[in-house]
Amino acid sequence: MNQRTLLYLLIAFVLFFTVMQLIGVFLQRPAFEVVYYRSRMEYDYSGNAIFTTTAGLFFKDRAKQQQYVQNYNQGSLEQFKQYFTEISKRVGRQIEVISMESTITERAGIIEVLEKAILSNVALVVNDVIDTNLKDISINAVSDSEIVVVVPEDAVLLSVEPTPAKTVGNHIYWKPTGSMNFPRVVFRKGD
Repeated sequence: MNQRTLLYLLIAFVLFFTVMQLIGVFLQRPAFEVVYYRSRMEYDYSGNAIFTTTAGLFFKDRAKQQQYVQNYNQGSLEQFKQYFTEISKRVGRQIEVISMESTITERAGIIEVLEKAILSNVALVVNDVIDTNLKDISINAVSDSEIVVVVPEDAVLLSVEPTPAKTVGNHIYWKPTGSMNFPRVVFRKGD
């Protein structure tokens, strides 16, 4: 076999695998697009919090939308608990899902998923200082996203990372457009 034939075989081999990778990526795309995302995390002084998340999902295929809703209704609580089991391992403390409620509604062709969960031990408490740090956990946001952390009204903020878009009273707001580190808010009870 001469070098020219070997070169053509090598080029054909590389092109074949490139095309197969592109087809694989195309077929693995999610069945929906996240249109908007809202997350509100309300902390107390004991390290517990109420997380309320709202996401708007747009499906091009009605059958895939119905399948998603059916699968979500069957397994949302278990998936949520599994997610926080994994987070607990990563952050080194046991975060417990006390309760979780979810609803799915449809408005103007958008499926809105609302989840409200009460979590214990989600923030670290050391010497009456509360730290919401979840290590390397990040939030993948879309262009229409808002993240809000709410601390008790009499709390004193010690630090906030990443830099918020604004702070109004005891509400801290972020408007991420891509990946953002999970908000680290350190606070204590005011005097």
